[in-house]
Amino acid sequence: MHYISHIIERLLLPMTLKRNFLIFSVISIFAACTSSPFTELNSRDNFQLEEETSFKIQLNKDLLPVEMDPILIENLGDAAKDYLEGVGHQFSEDAVISIDVSVTTKEKIKYDDFRFYGYPMYRSYLYEPDRINSVPEFFLRISVRNEQSDKTLWTGLTKWRKGSSYAPTDIPSAEMLVENLLVNL
Repeated sequence: MHYISHIIERLLLPMTLKRNFLIFSVISIFAACTSSPFTELNSRDNFQLEEETSFKIQLNKDLLPVEMDPILIENLGDAAKDYLEGVGHQFSEDAVISIDVSVTTKEKIKYDDFRFYGYPMYRSYLYEPDRINSVPEFFLRISVRNEQSDKTLWTGLTKWRKGSSYAPTDIPSAEMLVENLLVNL
């Protein structure tokens, strides 16, 4: 009898390992899908936007880097306006509170020393020691500013790379990126 239980354990052990791997894989996929983009927030005296506050939107279209699509920043501005109106605030061109939406880009330098690759060929190019790559990163900053006192009351920053799932390539993705910042306001 002990021999049979030992055989059953040996047969079920690989199934348990497979089941555990499957559970781990499913949890990893859910975690990857529900993660949020990088955000950095700051406020003056724990500022909160009061209910039914009048606001206006300011875009940095004049200072937009040439790599940036001007339609993108307009979509982000519209998404910020729609979100704030949706939570009870009022848009007005004469408002004292200004929502500044600015987008910029910066090159991130990546040093690739190939220490993890044992082959002289990788990614279809020859091995070059100390290879340096630059990857463009895009930044979105939304700031709440009081124009009378000329003070920034709240600010949020997020970033993405070209081709990222967080890149605001269309209106729904722009709304998601803006909401991710403004939900903290």
